[in-house]
Amino acid sequence: MSRPRRAAPLLPVPFHTGLEQEYAQARNAARARWFTPTALLGLACFDAYALVDLALAPQVLALSLALRLGVVTPVVLLGLWWRTRRLRARPAAQVDGPLVTGAAALVVVALALVQHSAPGALGGAYFAGAFIVVVFFGTMLRDDVRWSATCLTTMLAAFAWGQNLVGVDAGTTAVTALLAVAVSGAFGLITTATVERGDRARFTARRRARELAAERERLLAALAEAAVRDELTGLLNRRGLLERAPLNRPVGVLVLDVDHFKTYNDRFGHLQGDRCLALVAAALAAHARPGDSVARWGGEEFVVLLDGDAGEALPGDGALAAGERMRAAVRDLALPAGDGRVVTVSVGAATGPWDVALAAADEALYAAKAAGRDTVVRQGVPA
Repeated sequence: MSRPRRAAPLLPVPFHTGLEQEYAQARNAARARWFTPTALLGLACFDAYALVDLALAPQVLALSLALRLGVVTPVVLLGLWWRTRRLRARPAAQVDGPLVTGAAALVVVALALVQHSAPGALGGAYFAGAFIVVVFFGTMLRDDVRWSATCLTTMLAAFAWGQNLVGVDAGTTAVTALLAVAVSGAFGLITTATVERGDRARFTARRRARELAAERERLLAALAEAAVRDELTGLLNRRGLLERAPLNRPVGVLVLDVDHFKTYNDRFGHLQGDRCLALVAAALAAHARPGDSVARWGGEEFVVLLDGDAGEALPGDGALAAGERMRAAVRDLALPAGDGRVVTVSVGAATGPWDVALAAADEALYAAKAAGRDTVVRQGVPA
């Protein structure tokens, strides 16, 4: 049995604080494309409406121009300048609601003052443009139902004050005018609520899509990293080291093998053997230079690719010194190997082109084992 669908809330539900800030920033960024041009267009129309004053009541033209050009226009332009500065400092700031609400109240008050000075014969007709004002400012806040409602309430209060100032009868004319403005604004609020719910849903969907894409990239990166890492030790595996080996310059190579590891495994068991390899790997990694690459080559064998640019000269005794450092690091672990011995490694060192140096270091490793183990042998590579 399917569960009944819950009805959508009348008002859009805000996100939690952090996400609401992110949504506010995204909404401000989306408004950046149209808010200022639309506001300037509306201001130009408001100023051009002085031509209506010239046609209907020339005697109020001076007051109309003073209010439109001397008060409303500079205040709105100052508000737009403040908005730009504010959003640069705080991209998620809630500036448009207060700015639009204040501008709406200022426009209505200016219209009322002009109407108050107009001939009485005009009566309440001057408020016929109230619908245009409501629609315009509702458009400016078309995706913010709460501030749109605040703006509408402010305009209704200003219109009521203006009607009283002009002297419109408190009877049918006043009630009808305010009711018409309120109803038109209410329909606008319904549209605004729908738009905001849609915007919030799209914001959530886009954000989720970005999160999924980022998680996918993270998983792909983790898989790619896992493909070149040894599961037991966390070092590079053979493939990972081969991908890092340079082909166009000489390198230093160390090949290390844990001495008597088969005997160690037989005596202590494979679990302890794995622990031994992990500890040896950690010691090698801890004593490698920042540019060196340490890899588990297979079984109990490790290979270190020495970076000649890391500050240590590799030709000659450089690779030998690096091998000795690694050998001593493993011995210093003092891992018991039975019969009073500790775990040690034999090391072969060589320098030269990667493939040649690797083969030479491997030969040197056998020489180190033949020399008694727990020692480092460097194999020269012919030029």
